[in-house]
Amino acid sequence: MRVASRAEGRVEASAAPATHRTQAVLGWVLGLGAAALALAAPHIFTGIAARHLLVLIAINIVLVASLDLLIGGAGLLSLGHAAFMGIGAYASALVVKSGQPFPVGLLAAVLAAALAGLIIGLPALRLKGHYFSVVTFIVGIIVTILMTNMVDLTRGPMGLTGIPFVKLEVFGLEHTFKTIVFKVGYYYFVLAFAALVLLLRWRVGRSRFGRALTAIKGDENLAESVGIATYRVKVTAFAVAAAVAGVAGSLYAHYAAFISPDSFTFVHSFDLFVMNLLGGAGTVLGPIVGPVFLTALTAGLKGLSPALAQVMHGVVLIVVIVVLPTGIAGGLKRLVAALEDRRR
Repeated sequence: MRVASRAEGRVEASAAPATHRTQAVLGWVLGLGAAALALAAPHIFTGIAARHLLVLIAINIVLVASLDLLIGGAGLLSLGHAAFMGIGAYASALVVKSGQPFPVGLLAAVLAAALAGLIIGLPALRLKGHYFSVVTFIVGIIVTILMTNMVDLTRGPMGLTGIPFVKLEVFGLEHTFKTIVFKVGYYYFVLAFAALVLLLRWRVGRSRFGRALTAIKGDENLAESVGIATYRVKVTAFAVAAAVAGVAGSLYAHYAAFISPDSFTFVHSFDLFVMNLLGGAGTVLGPIVGPVFLTALTAGLKGLSPALAQVMHGVVLIVVIVVLPTGIAGGLKRLVAALEDRRR
């Protein structure tokens, strides 16, 4: 009996690394496939509307990857993430409209959103669970109201118009992304940001800071008892996530050349939340899968009825919670593990 138990233990021990290897190989294959498809996408989908959708998907990937640092990383359910995108968008637009170059506007977006994240996170992260989520929801609404009422600065519900396109100078050569018609160049520009943010999210997840976030997500009291400064880690993560959302806001503002408070409401925050859960919170491919699927679905449904699009988001959320609690990427991971078990 002991010999049999030892043999079974050895089989299980050897099977676990094999499963991990299979999952790792599958992850690399899917990742490389996604990268190849992303690079080829504007040459496959050549219509202006399709390329516009590709730009929005890339911007949403930046947003969802930053939100995943909170939800997937630390288990912090933030329901006001679009507010930081809006702060970054207005900061960048106003700075560049004043005559400053785009890099200065981008820096202003990062600093403004990070500062807002710090100001909001310091008191909000004293709360836990649903209380924190409710506060972020309320703050998101307050930020939208402020954007609407600060007419002298934001032009209120009329929106900010005439936002300059991104103009870059490299090695003495100047290029302006005129995104109204020519979208391919700007798509690759935003895609580079998306790739960088995804890489940073992956690296953070495997860093000491990422392990601290995982410990907080598992059991915050236990994490605190072993010496992790949980409050400081959460505030840092919240400020970083806000800063990255500010980057997405800047990219969006100089793409659309027009922004208004309606672009950064709770509806958008809810969309980002659903994208994160749909793709798979805390997974490598989740911040890609969720935005691709839901952005495309939303665009298709809005052509029929905007109200139908919002209803469908609710339906998708229910389906994910019931059928795919770990999202599409998490579901694939579980499927691979199940197939490995059956093969053995």
